[in-house]
This record gives sequence, structure tokens and C-alpha cells, in this order.
Amino acid sequence: MAGWTEDMFLAPLFGKNWQISWKAPWRSPTIPAEIQSSVEDLQLERALTHVPMIYLVAIFNLIAVMVLSAHEGVETIYYAWMGLFAIGCFARMIMWMRAPNHPGSLARSQKMLRNLTVISVGIVTFLSIWSVVAVATDAFENQMFIPMSLVFGSTCIAHCLACIKRAAVTVLIVGVLPSALAMIILGGFDEMIMGWSMITIVLLMIRFIIDSYNQIISGLIMRHTIWKQAHSDTLTGLANRRAMMNHLYLAEQSFADKGRGFAVALIDLNHFKQVNDNLGHDIGDHLLVEVASRLNQSSAAKEIVGRLGGDEFLILMPDVTGRDQAMARATAYLSGFAKPANINGHILTPSASVGIAVQTFDGNGAEQLLKAADKALYAMKRKGKSARPIADQPLRNIA
Repeated sequence: MAGWTEDMFLAPLFGKNWQISWKAPWRSPTIPAEIQSSVEDLQLERALTHVPMIYLVAIFNLIAVMVLSAHEGVETIYYAWMGLFAIGCFARMIMWMRAPNHPGSLARSQKMLRNLTVISVGIVTFLSIWSVVAVATDAFENQMFIPMSLVFGSTCIAHCLACIKRAAVTVLIVGVLPSALAMIILGGFDEMIMGWSMITIVLLMIRFIIDSYNQIISGLIMRHTIWKQAHSDTLTGLANRRAMMNHLYLAEQSFADKGRGFAVALIDLNHFKQVNDNLGHDIGDHLLVEVASRLNQSSAAKEIVGRLGGDEFLILMPDVTGRDQAMARATAYLSGFAKPANINGHILTPSASVGIAVQTFDGNGAEQLLKAADKALYAMKRKGKSARPIADQPLRNIA
């Protein structure tokens, strides 16, 4: 029928959301970029514990096929290669068990996951080809032994790789479907029924793997969301006080271990109370969001910008070892956001006071540096030099 679409036929039966309803169980949540490395670490951690089982399943299936071949008088040339393949699997299993459990880097984790996927799919592909050949050539009297053995092996390997969805699903499809289709097309009635049963097993296992994988990803996303809510400022999205203190303690530890200096800059907006009092807190919140965005844009690599509360921001500047260097960076931040901003029809130009503190020069450790930066900040406010830390051009106050 011209112009026919599946929606015209299926939508009246299952409703407008029929596509979403049948596709949803087969889909997985999108992985945020922030947790991609955590997902790969978890995948590798779980896969490492199951790798020996994958090789054992492959070795068992190879030996079983070799024994059956010898029992039924199949010429050695047709199955001798399986012995070499089994020896290779055993050697690879030993190498994997002796390898370090911690890859040490994201790139190495990704490489190990790729290798595991290629090896698993490769093993199953070899066995699947042999299974199809056995069904097509009537090499064995019991034609269902090898396909059923392959179903067992493929489902075991897919279960071990459930945390790596693509690898697990590929193993099932490559390992079971070719043999099942060969039995349906070339076999008798019994083989045809068994072939359809194998396809049903594949679909059920794929559904199980997707559910298992989705639970893993959903758990990681939820954990990341909870962590982000606990460590992010709800208004600006910057790191909150708790997160900034954690970053400071880590910087302190890095200084103690590797001698890497760092500095902090405490920034406080000028006349912010007047904005809230005269224009309302909603305008004040929008101004804080704008300032936070501009501070983020001005941040250099590895620098961390956070909001301590109210109109007070903190910047952690790693690898900064002198006051001049720290003041130059702080001035760059102030110059970066001291431009007119249209906040709901109000033209506001933010300015701020800044206090800096450098590790060893102004104190040792997070607590001492924060106190030193706070003292420098309010000393600048009292002197009325908030708009000019060292800049030649004054920064205009909030209008």
C-alpha cells in the first residue's frame, strides 16, 4: 500500500508510545562522560575475575569435541588443530592470571577490555564455524552434540562478560545463531525444533545481559549523581565548600609527597548586598551564576574554581610557587569577569576583592592558607583597593 507505515498499523493496537515500549527494554542508559572511566574500571575489575572461567569453558568445549571426534572415527586432520587451540587458551589463561590486577592507566584499561573482547569473540567464532561445518557435512552421527555444547559455552562466556554488554551480546549472536540457523535449514524436524529453541535461548540471554548491564550503569550514574549533589554548589554548579576542602587537602598531600607548591585565591564580590537589597535576590542569584561562569572560563588547566557560599569564591592554583605568579593569576580572573552583564534588563559590572596565599610563604596546609587568604582579602577591603590588586585599570563596581 502506498504511503503505508508501521505506525499506521501498530499505533492503534499498542498506542502512540508503542515504539518506545518495545524498544526500551533493549536499550541502555547513556553513560555521562564524567563516569566513563569509572564504568571501564568496573568492567575491567569484574571481567578480570571471570577471565579464567572463559578460557576453561573454551578448553572444555574443545576437548569435548576432540573426544567425540575421535570416538566417531573422524580423521585427525579435521580436529587436531583444536588441541593446539586448547593449549593456546591454557597458556593465555596462565598469562592473564599472572598479569597485574590493576592496569594503572585508563588507556591500559581500555586496551585490556578490547583484547578481552577480541579474544572471547575469536574463540567463539572458531567454535561456531566448526559447529556449522559439523551440522552441514553430517560429520557426526549425533549432530546436536556440538551445537548444544556451543550453546553452553557461549552462554557461560556471555555471562562472564555481562558487564561488557557489546562483547557479551556479540558472543551470543556469533556463538549460537549460525548453528541454530544451520540446524533449522539443513536438519530434520528434531534439529529444526532444537534450532528454534537455541534462538529463544539467545534472545532471553541477551535480555538478561542488558538488564544486568543496565543495573550496573544505573548504579554508577546514581552514585555519581549523589556524589555530585554532595560536592557541587546547587546554584552555580561549581565545587562547593566540602569539595574545595577535599581538593585543598589533596594539594597539601601532593606538596608533602612530591614538593608541588600551590596557592589559593579568595574572591569576594564588592557591593553584592546592594544588588540583593535594591534589585532582589533573584537578580543576585543570576549575577552569581554569571560570575561563576566567567571564573570557569578564565581558569587554566588543573585550576579548580569553587564557591564557598554567599558571594565568596575560592580558586585553587596548583604549581604556583610565588606571590607574583599567584597575584597575576588572580588579576586575570578579576579582569575576566569585570565586564558589563545584562541580568534581566539590568546592566551590572561586577568587581571583587581578592586575597591570595601561597604554600610555605603564607602558611602550611589548607587551614592556614585559607586563614591567610581571608586576612589578605579583608585587609584589601579595608584599604579600599578591592578593584586594583595589581591591575593598571580599575575594575568598576557593581552598578
